Amino acid sequence: MTTNESLTLTLRPGMWNWRYLAARGALVLLTTSLLMLDDWIQQWFTVANQADFELNYFLALLAFCLGLWLSGSKVFVSCILVLLAGMELVQLSHISYAGRPLDPVVLASLFSEFGDVREVALADFGDHVHVLFAVLVPYLAAWWLFMTYMRSDVRRWQRALGVMLVAAGLLSKPYRATYRDLNSFLPGPTRSGLHNSLNTFSFFLVHNVVRGSLHAAPAPAPGAAAALPEVAPFPSQAQHVWLFVADSLRSEHLGIMGYERDTTPNLARRMEQGLVARHGVAAAVSTAASMPLIMNAVREPGQLDQIRGLSTNLFKFAKEAGFTTYWISSQESKLLNDVGSRYVDVSITREDEPARFRRQGDEALLSLLQEQEWPRKTFVVVLLRSAHAPYEANYAHARDRYARWPDGHDQPRAVRQRNAYDNSVLYLDALLDRMLDEFDSLPGQRHLVVTGDHGQLLGARGMWGHNVLEPEVADVPVLSWSREAPEAVSAPMRQERWISHFEMSRWLANRLGSDVRPPSAIDGVHYVQGKNLYGANTFREVHEGVSLEFSDVLPVGHSLPVRPYNPVRSLVAR
Repeated sequence: MTTNESLTLTLRPGMWNWRYLAARGALVLLTTSLLMLDDWIQQWFTVANQADFELNYFLALLAFCLGLWLSGSKVFVSCILVLLAGMELVQLSHISYAGRPLDPVVLASLFSEFGDVREVALADFGDHVHVLFAVLVPYLAAWWLFMTYMRSDVRRWQRALGVMLVAAGLLSKPYRATYRDLNSFLPGPTRSGLHNSLNTFSFFLVHNVVRGSLHAAPAPAPGAAAALPEVAPFPSQAQHVWLFVADSLRSEHLGIMGYERDTTPNLARRMEQGLVARHGVAAAVSTAASMPLIMNAVREPGQLDQIRGLSTNLFKFAKEAGFTTYWISSQESKLLNDVGSRYVDVSITREDEPARFRRQGDEALLSLLQEQEWPRKTFVVVLLRSAHAPYEANYAHARDRYARWPDGHDQPRAVRQRNAYDNSVLYLDALLDRMLDEFDSLPGQRHLVVTGDHGQLLGARGMWGHNVLEPEVADVPVLSWSREAPEAVSAPMRQERWISHFEMSRWLANRLGSDVRPPSAIDGVHYVQGKNLYGANTFREVHEGVSLEFSDVLPVGHSLPVRPYNPVRSLVAR
């Protein structure tokens, strides 16, 4: 008997043909193993993938693959494999870049911030090309097995059973997402990537695509509904109040904050002129969440009525006090959502000057500032991107001046990314220096604050980027500079060791002639929110002590007792 005849005999269907059942069982076992192989392949390239073998999940996937074989449809199987492979490409790419599994909230941002994601992916493609190998090799091998050995003449009841098994595997998670909250679908680092993907994409499908609520559904404040802050008049003689927000700026990488590298020589010179530098606590871990919280002087998580009502909005305070208001940003206009755009007199974003921003990057902000004819009183908010990933792209036009630390691909990823980030901070320092010259040329009492919307992870515990509630992402600088003003005006900023974004916003509101008085403020207690303002969101409570102490991650709506307190991680201000 020839080899082909033997193989045909082995695969001949028959309920009691044991050789057929053994061959079919081997194919089911082999394809199940292939669908789990992508994690093991990625683990050859990065320790960030911590997937372990789970017997229950293996048995569930075994039943799923059995269903694929029983379906008898090569088209059906091909569609399912493309779906699974697509989810795994996204999942393993995120693990490779960020050092952690993808969750539903971050998945939603991949679509809303697709331009940023694409830019970073293209810049760092060489670091993560192994993901293509990890996913495509096992999935193409599985597809070849199905296309080669699948029989279309299966019995009707077998076909029905197969479709039912596949449907149960794919639809059980979305069904659970209709009645379970986000906590039930957060990824586990030791779970299979496909297991995490099914959870993440299922929750996203139900709450973002079907219900549209992952970003839109209101979320309650911690504990009982909090009363809105009181607003009282505050004496101020300020004529110019400016706020510079640098995307992804982390205070631990600023020379003026004790960093071993001299990344801020120009800001150091400004400290001799009265610049005050303090460690800050970010309001949130993403720009889209942090900016509305800053601009509305929000303290506790979940205060949507305060944000929507604009009762404590800085632009509103400025207009009421006779200031001309400006929003000048190198980022998208969508970030104007919830920051009080109705009170902005002059708004310039990347969409307004695409060619200029493409050509000049953040230096376009400087030229835009220099082109303005400033009125007697101004409130100006400038949103920069100079320290945002991909870091090396920000100073690519002036590498001879700012590539002080090696950022080539001959360096290990951790070294290269840290160096590139520090180079981008050095570039930001030079740009800020020129922008501060523009500010200091104005007449009268004037006040300026520089901060980051959030910090940045640079490989700590294998994690990168932001959008995650970790101490490094809450770590931002708060720099204040008052000119031709009484010493008492800057005293609140000088006297603090840590300054939260809420405290910073309240100080700015004072300069604009209003005081925000939250009814529940507790000295030394701050909050850092997750990446969303609406719907499924989380936060961490932060306490001041010898260091900043962070609570566990909690869902918005959870009431966390202020005492007793059990810190998880600490961030020491240097």
